[in-house]
Amino acid sequence: MEKTLQSGWFDIFKKKLMTEFNLDVRKIQNYQSDISPIVYCCLQHRRVTPKPRNVILSKKLQESSWATNKEWMSLQESIEKGDDINGYMSKKINEWQAFDYLLYTCNISHFHLYKNKEGGIRDPLVFGIFTKEFFYALDIGSHDDLYKAGYLVSIVSSNWPNLDIFKVKEAAGKTEAAFDPNNFKRTANDPHLQYNMIAPTSFIDHNGQRKELDNHRNTALINFVLNGIDIGKIPFRVYCAYTNEIKHLEELDARLFKHFGAKRMSLEIDAKKKNYSVEVHLQRSKKLNYKIPKKFITCSLYHYADS
Repeated sequence: MEKTLQSGWFDIFKKKLMTEFNLDVRKIQNYQSDISPIVYCCLQHRRVTPKPRNVILSKKLQESSWATNKEWMSLQESIEKGDDINGYMSKKINEWQAFDYLLYTCNISHFHLYKNKEGGIRDPLVFGIFTKEFFYALDIGSHDDLYKAGYLVSIVSSNWPNLDIFKVKEAAGKTEAAFDPNNFKRTANDPHLQYNMIAPTSFIDHNGQRKELDNHRNTALINFVLNGIDIGKIPFRVYCAYTNEIKHLEELDARLFKHFGAKRMSLEIDAKKKNYSVEVHLQRSKKLNYKIPKKFITCSLYHYADS
């Protein structure tokens, strides 16, 4: 039995990479068709899903001159309306294997106040946390602030101590800063030093108390080998989406083959309706719709998972 649905699935994501990201897949190192869903999800992983969100400013930002800055107020309005602000992100947002270490370690996004056709440009940078319904704006600063993880975490702790996506708890032990600025910068800029934060990470809060950041959904990385080729580190969430859907399509392929005996089938995806559309090629072809599973994360609904 041929795995016809998988082949169609790979082709769908190859086309999505070309149409949505204008990406020439031939320039991807060690490219193979099987990798296209992984590349797509890695690109989506660091992007912000466009949808209306309430913007909540930290006390520090409310009291600063930035609160009434024309450029920031315009961008704040765009976030509230649900506009696509990914054009303000770093140019590396279009590099599928690039790491945003502040996001991966602390769940804190950053984007520029200014952009050109290639992406965000120059200082200043906006730092904050995106959830399904809110954007928590922490501060507006410079590129140097990318490495001040402890400072940014402390803003969250003092303003929103019970923020579900960013849990902070009391910690025992020595009162010493875990986010060493030099070490954080070195790790963020060297892929060989980047690692998973399995245990809660400690930091010093605004009152000088040692606390722990107990949320690592973005920091789980896995070194992935595909068809004997080492493609490097990818977010564990992307790995799960890929393997979950591969297995599901294999099972669906087997059920359809057993029922119809067809060796040729075509696959399309309707992400808005959250359906697979399968055409079984027989003397009289049949078109069938199947719901994309929601009980586990998939590549096909990857950027809908947080929306």
